[in-house]
Amino acid sequence: MREPNLYIILSTALIGSGFFFLYMQHVRVIFETRTSIQTLNQLEREALLRREDALYYTFYKKLVDGPDFWHGYEQLKNVTDIEYPNSVNVLQRFYVLPELVAAYFFHLVRSGYNPILQPMQFYFEFVWLMGGVTLLVLYLYGTLLSENVFGGIYGVISYLMFHSFVSKIYERPVARENFAFPFIFLQMFYLCICIGRVIHRQKHSSRLFMIFVLSMFTACALLSWQFSTIIFATQIMIVMTSWNINTMPTNVANAFALDYSLSHLLGNAIAFVLSHGNSQLLFTWQLSVSISLFLITVVRQVRSRRHVNDPLQSDYFSFKFILLALVFAGSMQEKLVDVLRRTGVLNVQDNNYVHYWDLWAHWAFQVNVNFVTNLSACNPLYARVAWSELWQLVKTLIVKPYCMYGVVMLAMFFRKWRKSNVPTTASQEQRERARNYVLEDFLEEHHVSMTDMSNKQTEQQLQQCFKMLESCDHDYERYKLKKAKLQQQQPPARDDFIKNIKRLKAQIHRNSDKQRKERQQGATAATMDTKEEEPLEQEPDQDKDQEPDHVNTETVVHEADEVHHETDETQPSMSATEEKAMPAPGNGRQKAPGAGAGAAPKPKPNANATAKTPSRRSSSSVVPTANTQIFNMHYMYSFLQMLVFTILGLAVRKLFFLSFTQGCVIAPTICSKVWYHRQRNIFWSVSLAVFLLSMFDPGMVNIREEYFPTKYEHNADDLESMLEWIKLNTERDAVFAGPVEIIGTVHLTTRRPIVNHAHLEMRQMADRTEHAYSVYSRQQSSDIYKQCAELKIQYLIISLDECTNEVRDDCDLLSIWDDKQPANRKYPQFCHELLHKQVPSFLKVYTNDNYGIIKMFSQSVQIILKHAKMPEMAM
Repeated sequence: MREPNLYIILSTALIGSGFFFLYMQHVRVIFETRTSIQTLNQLEREALLRREDALYYTFYKKLVDGPDFWHGYEQLKNVTDIEYPNSVNVLQRFYVLPELVAAYFFHLVRSGYNPILQPMQFYFEFVWLMGGVTLLVLYLYGTLLSENVFGGIYGVISYLMFHSFVSKIYERPVARENFAFPFIFLQMFYLCICIGRVIHRQKHSSRLFMIFVLSMFTACALLSWQFSTIIFATQIMIVMTSWNINTMPTNVANAFALDYSLSHLLGNAIAFVLSHGNSQLLFTWQLSVSISLFLITVVRQVRSRRHVNDPLQSDYFSFKFILLALVFAGSMQEKLVDVLRRTGVLNVQDNNYVHYWDLWAHWAFQVNVNFVTNLSACNPLYARVAWSELWQLVKTLIVKPYCMYGVVMLAMFFRKWRKSNVPTTASQEQRERARNYVLEDFLEEHHVSMTDMSNKQTEQQLQQCFKMLESCDHDYERYKLKKAKLQQQQPPARDDFIKNIKRLKAQIHRNSDKQRKERQQGATAATMDTKEEEPLEQEPDQDKDQEPDHVNTETVVHEADEVHHETDETQPSMSATEEKAMPAPGNGRQKAPGAGAGAAPKPKPNANATAKTPSRRSSSSVVPTANTQIFNMHYMYSFLQMLVFTILGLAVRKLFFLSFTQGCVIAPTICSKVWYHRQRNIFWSVSLAVFLLSMFDPGMVNIREEYFPTKYEHNADDLESMLEWIKLNTERDAVFAGPVEIIGTVHLTTRRPIVNHAHLEMRQMADRTEHAYSVYSRQQSSDIYKQCAELKIQYLIISLDECTNEVRDDCDLLSIWDDKQPANRKYPQFCHELLHKQVPSFLKVYTNDNYGIIKMFSQSVQIILKHAKMPEMAM
């Protein structure tokens, strides 16, 4: 990686800033086109938010509705209306860092600049701002990997072309990934910068700054999204594996790995403190693998001091130590959490990540783990990725670049093959004339006569010149150009350089002799002076005899390396015999005519090239070439992270945007000069071809679908009318329960307490949701009422589409209940009977085309009917 200059940095920042603002306007216009939010009233705007998005916007409203930020902040520490009647510390249980930041700046702007600022408008602008940060980092990341500004532009255009796959920011603006991924992307980008800097300089500097920046990005991501820990855990595993097989010096690798592991540990600690002790951060894989990396690094440092001359043994040991360190760190993590829980220092909640393990077990083994797991598996956000979406990724980001690369390489191959098979069209007369020209040049250049042609070496040199003429199809002009490429500069430049070296060495020896004489004058013993003067008189003569050989040998070595290096760059396909056949022009002028034919002259480099050879060697040992850079850690990490993101996306549809976004970063590197090195024509032809192909398919199709959707329909579920009825006809303290898709929206718009919400990964919330969904089962009314009464539910919202008493597919709620309770399959569905008949203790008070509201009577009424079966269930 080259160090960029100031102009490159400024131009890159200017282009990136332009993309930043253009993308903010892009998503803002798409969202307005799809929702027409400017024409909606307050209730209709808030009704657009569903599931956990509505819950998080509720927290934001609590922060902005107060007289100042800290008043709402204290309210979030004790919230009783989202898991009624329990008290919840929102700062500890949920990922509300984006809401805290947005609300804080909202109060600053409203109090200082705009008193009539709308909270929702400001919140959405904050969302578009984070989306712009993502695109800016993508541009910088692509430029870093491809080492070309066009690579960053190509990545941005690919992101926009695949916007319907890589981002749902205009469909779910409040989703946690919209806030967390910019920090994750920043952390990945800065990590690649640090890796590239270490590889370039072969030393690790700015250690405290690196730890601080990485830890802050990590903490912000952990406080914004629960899946951040999984992403960081995979990152640590990739870096850990790559670190064990890298070619960096052991001390540099150890220092970098130690700082990297400390940044994750510090980021986790910061997130734990700022979240008021969120116990979920103690169960993460990220914490286990970061502790493992820290332990491995410490052990490796100790062993490197003991095995200084055996670095491979230390690497092999650390590679074997990975699994052992993971097991040890995981067990130590569990023991520490258990000790803190028993001592009462930490109030540990259930491990939320067990829910995702159950989901993966459900998908992998097709087993029914529990009700909530099956319910989550049917969520469209967790469904499996369609093959059409996967094919779009593979086709545009992999197939197209390599196909175009193959086409260009085949074209170059056939071009060379055609030129090599072109028949010679030169006539016999032209051949003889060209041979005479070459012979005249040879005699004049080497100052030899026709009588000297009997010398075998001279004749061999002439025959080699004739072979070169024949390889040029007896074209004298092509022969001269080919010969000029192999010839070096005139020998007098080398002679001047040798004279300068000898003059410099003579001056050095004169200075050394002067220093020796000064030391001799300071001697006190006369006998020692006599013994020291004899070798001093001989040393200059010895040096004079030995120095020329040393200088000549060293110079010849440098000359040979320089000639070999320059020959490889100019003519990589030239054979060795052709190189020997090219004497330096004018070489024979310094020798006798007979001596000129005795040995083949050697090409000589100029003085500057010879003088710069040592510095070039030292720099080449530090700066890897472009062909070897593709195997460096920052490229290896980016490619492996792309592979891991693809696996995660295939497992969880919600995470598939990670694969597409990282693919937009990797795509420019496939067509970059990192692969093609000096062949710029291949780089530009392949890049432009793939770029133009992606612009039309699927680029323009996706953009047109975003602005003018053909399959998009507004949520016409008549939710607004039900919300209006709740606000007008129910008490302000009435407790509600219902489907996870809309129950958060009910709480947001009506401010009514709710007993369940959409965070089903929380074990307590999973149990509450299962009790609330018992109305869709075939259980008896007494059992259903008992479950609802335990939660103190007063109004139960039901989805009429799920109350058909029919099993349509595996994701139908009745089908999930039948799998859980097969003994009740002989009974009808309770909510279906509830809609068509009068059932004691359950009163239908509201219905529309999609939803119904059931009012629960007091428990005293239910006790009288407790032991009697419903007539419809006894049938």
